[in-house]
Amino acid sequence: MRIEPEITGVSLVMLGHFNPAIFTPAWFGWHGLLSERTAEIADTKIIHPQIAMFNADWLNLHVQPESFLINTTQAPFIRLRDLAIRIFREHLPHMPLKVLGINREVHFPLRSFGEQNRLGRLLAPVEPWGDWGKKLESDEEQGGMTSLTMTQINPEGRPLGGRVNVVVQPSNQIGRGRPGVYVQVNDHYIIENVESQMGTREIVMLLEDNFDESLRRADQIIDHIMSLTRR
Repeated sequence: MRIEPEITGVSLVMLGHFNPAIFTPAWFGWHGLLSERTAEIADTKIIHPQIAMFNADWLNLHVQPESFLINTTQAPFIRLRDLAIRIFREHLPHMPLKVLGINREVHFPLRSFGEQNRLGRLLAPVEPWGDWGKKLESDEEQGGMTSLTMTQINPEGRPLGGRVNVVVQPSNQIGRGRPGVYVQVNDHYIIENVESQMGTREIVMLLEDNFDESLRRADQIIDHIMSLTRR
Protein backbone atom coordinates (compact mmCIF):
# COMPACT_ATOMS: atom_id res chain seq x y z
CA MET A 1 0.00 0.00 0.00
CA ARG A 2 1.24 3.48 -0.80
CA ILE A 3 0.36 4.66 2.72
CA GLU A 4 1.41 2.31 5.51
CA PRO A 5 -1.48 1.54 7.89
CA GLU A 6 -0.84 2.02 11.59
CA ILE A 7 -3.24 -0.77 12.58
CA THR A 8 -4.05 -3.64 10.25
CA GLY A 9 -5.95 -6.89 10.60
CA VAL A 10 -8.04 -9.67 9.12
CA SER A 11 -11.02 -11.49 10.59
CA LEU A 12 -13.13 -14.46 9.59
CA VAL A 13 -16.78 -14.64 10.59
CA MET A 14 -18.94 -17.72 10.11
CA LEU A 15 -22.62 -18.02 10.90
CA GLY A 16 -24.29 -21.30 11.73
CA HIS A 17 -24.85 -23.30 14.90
CA PHE A 18 -22.00 -23.65 17.38
CA ASN A 19 -21.29 -25.02 20.83
CA PRO A 20 -19.15 -22.24 22.38
CA ALA A 21 -18.16 -24.31 25.41
CA ILE A 22 -15.91 -26.60 23.36
CA PHE A 23 -13.75 -23.76 22.01
CA THR A 24 -11.21 -23.67 24.82
CA PRO A 25 -7.47 -23.06 24.46
CA ALA A 26 -6.95 -26.63 25.75
CA TRP A 27 -9.11 -27.99 22.88
CA PHE A 28 -6.98 -26.10 20.35
CA GLY A 29 -3.80 -27.40 21.97
CA TRP A 30 -5.08 -30.98 22.21
CA HIS A 31 -5.81 -31.08 18.48
CA GLY A 32 -2.57 -29.37 17.48
CA LEU A 33 -4.38 -26.30 16.18
CA LEU A 34 -2.23 -24.16 18.46
CA SER A 35 1.04 -25.14 20.09
CA GLU A 36 0.74 -26.53 23.61
CA ARG A 37 2.73 -23.59 24.95
CA THR A 38 0.45 -21.06 23.22
CA ALA A 39 -2.64 -22.84 24.55
CA GLU A 40 -1.21 -22.92 28.09
CA ILE A 41 -0.55 -19.17 28.28
CA ALA A 42 -3.71 -18.07 26.44
CA ASP A 43 -5.68 -15.26 28.03
CA THR A 44 -9.12 -16.81 28.55
CA LYS A 45 -11.85 -14.20 28.98
CA ILE A 46 -14.81 -16.55 29.34
CA ILE A 47 -15.83 -20.10 28.43
CA HIS A 48 -19.57 -20.68 28.78
CA PRO A 49 -22.33 -22.53 26.89
CA GLN A 50 -23.39 -19.16 25.45
CA ILE A 51 -20.01 -17.54 24.74
CA ALA A 52 -16.31 -18.34 24.43
CA MET A 53 -13.59 -15.69 24.26
CA PHE A 54 -9.82 -15.98 24.46
CA ASN A 55 -6.64 -14.40 23.12
CA ALA A 56 -3.66 -16.63 22.33
CA ASP A 57 -0.50 -15.11 20.88
CA TRP A 58 -1.55 -13.99 17.36
CA LEU A 59 -5.15 -15.25 17.59
CA ASN A 60 -8.33 -13.73 19.05
CA LEU A 61 -11.47 -15.89 19.23
CA HIS A 62 -15.10 -15.03 19.99
CA VAL A 63 -17.80 -17.71 19.61
CA GLN A 64 -21.53 -17.51 20.34
CA PRO A 65 -24.26 -20.06 19.53
CA GLU A 66 -24.85 -18.57 16.07
CA SER A 67 -21.50 -16.97 15.24
CA PHE A 68 -17.83 -17.90 15.10
CA LEU A 69 -15.21 -15.14 14.82
CA ILE A 70 -11.43 -15.32 14.74
CA ASN A 71 -9.17 -12.40 13.96
CA THR A 72 -5.54 -11.34 14.00
CA THR A 73 -3.52 -8.17 13.65
CA GLN A 74 -0.31 -10.09 13.01
CA ALA A 75 0.90 -11.23 9.59
CA PRO A 76 1.02 -13.70 7.95
CA PHE A 77 -2.76 -13.58 7.70
CA ILE A 78 -2.87 -16.92 5.90
CA ARG A 79 -2.64 -18.57 9.34
CA LEU A 80 -6.22 -17.47 9.98
CA ARG A 81 -7.48 -19.22 6.83
CA ASP A 82 -5.51 -22.38 7.56
CA LEU A 83 -6.77 -22.55 11.14
CA ALA A 84 -10.44 -22.21 10.15
CA ILE A 85 -10.06 -24.83 7.42
CA ARG A 86 -8.53 -27.31 9.86
CA ILE A 87 -11.22 -26.67 12.48
CA PHE A 88 -14.18 -27.22 10.18
CA ARG A 89 -12.72 -29.76 7.76
CA GLU A 90 -10.76 -32.03 10.11
CA HIS A 91 -12.40 -31.65 13.51
CA LEU A 92 -15.92 -30.17 13.26
CA PRO A 93 -17.23 -31.04 9.77
CA HIS A 94 -20.66 -31.76 11.26
CA MET A 95 -21.05 -28.25 12.65
CA PRO A 96 -23.42 -26.51 10.20
CA LEU A 97 -22.13 -23.36 8.47
CA LYS A 98 -24.15 -21.15 6.15
CA VAL A 99 -22.39 -17.75 5.95
CA LEU A 100 -18.75 -16.73 5.58
CA GLY A 101 -17.28 -13.28 5.96
CA ILE A 102 -13.67 -12.45 5.06
CA ASN A 103 -12.91 -9.04 6.54
CA ARG A 104 -9.95 -6.74 5.98
CA GLU A 105 -9.57 -3.77 8.35
CA VAL A 106 -7.04 -0.94 8.43
CA HIS A 107 -6.51 2.33 10.30
CA PHE A 108 -4.38 4.94 8.53
CA PRO A 109 -2.85 8.07 10.05
CA LEU A 110 -3.34 11.24 8.01
CA ARG A 111 -1.14 14.34 7.88
CA SER A 112 -3.86 16.76 8.96
CA PHE A 113 -7.53 17.09 9.78
CA GLY A 114 -7.81 19.03 6.53
CA GLU A 115 -6.68 15.93 4.66
CA GLN A 116 -9.28 13.85 6.52
CA ASN A 117 -11.91 16.44 5.69
CA ARG A 118 -11.02 16.46 1.99
CA LEU A 119 -11.35 12.68 1.80
CA GLY A 120 -14.80 12.93 3.35
CA ARG A 121 -15.82 15.60 0.84
CA LEU A 122 -14.64 13.47 -2.10
CA LEU A 123 -16.55 10.40 -0.93
CA ALA A 124 -19.65 12.28 0.30
CA PRO A 125 -19.97 15.74 -1.35
CA VAL A 126 -21.96 18.30 0.62
CA GLU A 127 -23.39 20.13 -2.42
CA PRO A 128 -26.35 17.72 -2.92
CA TRP A 129 -27.47 18.59 0.62
CA GLY A 130 -28.51 22.13 -0.37
CA ASP A 131 -28.52 24.96 2.16
CA TRP A 132 -27.89 22.57 5.05
CA GLY A 133 -24.88 21.20 3.21
CA LYS A 134 -23.41 24.71 3.02
CA LYS A 135 -23.32 24.78 6.81
CA LEU A 136 -21.13 21.68 6.76
CA GLU A 137 -18.73 23.43 4.39
CA SER A 138 -17.97 26.37 6.67
CA ASP A 139 -14.85 24.93 8.32
CA GLU A 140 -13.37 21.69 9.56
CA GLU A 141 -15.32 21.82 12.82
CA GLN A 142 -18.76 22.02 11.19
CA GLY A 143 -19.15 18.36 10.26
CA GLY A 144 -19.41 16.12 7.24
CA MET A 145 -19.15 12.41 6.55
CA THR A 146 -19.02 10.23 9.66
CA SER A 147 -19.62 6.85 8.01
CA LEU A 148 -20.05 5.67 4.43
CA THR A 149 -20.96 2.15 3.26
CA MET A 150 -20.83 1.02 -0.36
CA THR A 151 -22.13 -2.42 -1.39
CA GLN A 152 -21.64 -4.63 -4.43
CA ILE A 153 -24.51 -7.12 -4.67
CA ASN A 154 -24.09 -10.64 -6.09
CA PRO A 155 -20.49 -10.40 -7.31
CA GLU A 156 -19.82 -12.55 -10.35
CA GLY A 157 -18.59 -16.09 -9.80
CA ARG A 158 -20.04 -16.81 -6.37
CA PRO A 159 -23.33 -18.10 -4.90
CA LEU A 160 -26.29 -15.74 -5.01
CA GLY A 161 -26.66 -13.56 -1.94
CA GLY A 162 -22.99 -12.67 -1.75
CA ARG A 163 -21.85 -9.08 -1.25
CA VAL A 164 -18.78 -6.93 -0.95
CA ASN A 165 -19.31 -4.17 1.61
CA VAL A 166 -16.85 -1.30 2.10
CA VAL A 167 -17.06 1.00 5.14
CA VAL A 168 -15.08 4.24 5.47
CA GLN A 169 -15.06 6.23 8.72
CA PRO A 170 -12.80 8.52 10.71
CA SER A 171 -10.56 6.30 12.80
CA ASN A 172 -11.17 6.14 16.54
CA GLN A 173 -7.99 4.14 17.18
CA ILE A 174 -5.15 6.24 15.77
CA GLY A 175 -4.97 8.02 19.10
CA ARG A 176 -3.29 11.05 20.64
CA GLY A 177 -5.75 13.37 18.91
CA ARG A 178 -4.31 12.64 15.47
CA PRO A 179 -6.48 12.42 12.34
CA GLY A 180 -6.97 9.08 10.66
CA VAL A 181 -9.28 6.97 8.55
CA TYR A 182 -10.70 3.49 9.10
CA VAL A 183 -11.55 1.25 6.14
CA GLN A 184 -13.20 -2.17 6.35
CA VAL A 185 -13.83 -4.45 3.38
CA ASN A 186 -16.29 -7.27 4.12
CA ASP A 187 -16.39 -10.12 1.59
CA HIS A 188 -19.69 -11.90 2.32
CA TYR A 189 -20.59 -15.40 1.11
CA ILE A 190 -23.85 -17.20 1.84
CA ILE A 191 -25.00 -20.79 1.23
CA GLU A 192 -28.71 -21.58 1.07
CA ASN A 193 -30.91 -24.66 0.77
CA VAL A 194 -28.27 -27.32 1.32
CA GLU A 195 -27.91 -30.10 3.86
CA SER A 196 -25.80 -28.91 6.82
CA GLN A 197 -22.65 -30.93 6.17
CA MET A 198 -22.73 -30.03 2.48
CA GLY A 199 -23.04 -26.39 3.45
CA THR A 200 -20.06 -26.67 5.77
CA ARG A 201 -17.94 -28.31 3.08
CA GLU A 202 -18.93 -25.60 0.62
CA ILE A 203 -18.14 -22.78 3.04
CA VAL A 204 -14.73 -24.32 3.76
CA MET A 205 -14.05 -24.62 0.02
CA LEU A 206 -15.09 -21.01 -0.54
CA LEU A 207 -12.68 -19.91 2.16
CA GLU A 208 -9.87 -22.05 0.80
CA ASP A 209 -10.35 -20.89 -2.80
CA ASN A 210 -11.07 -17.20 -2.23
CA PHE A 211 -9.07 -16.02 0.80
CA ASP A 212 -6.00 -14.76 -1.08
CA GLU A 213 -8.03 -13.12 -3.83
CA SER A 214 -10.36 -11.54 -1.28
CA LEU A 215 -7.47 -9.87 0.54
CA ARG A 216 -5.89 -8.78 -2.75
CA ARG A 217 -9.15 -7.15 -3.86
CA ALA A 218 -9.65 -5.55 -0.45
CA ASP A 219 -6.16 -4.07 -0.49
CA GLN A 220 -6.76 -2.65 -3.98
CA ILE A 221 -9.95 -0.96 -2.79
CA ILE A 222 -8.25 0.38 0.33
CA ASP A 223 -5.23 1.59 -1.63
CA HIS A 224 -7.46 3.53 -4.02
CA ILE A 225 -9.37 5.16 -1.18
CA MET A 226 -6.13 6.19 0.51
CA SER A 227 -4.75 7.55 -2.75
CA LEU A 228 -7.52 10.15 -2.67
CA THR A 229 -5.92 11.76 0.39
CA ARG A 230 -2.83 12.63 -1.67
CA ARG A 231 -4.66 14.49 -4.42
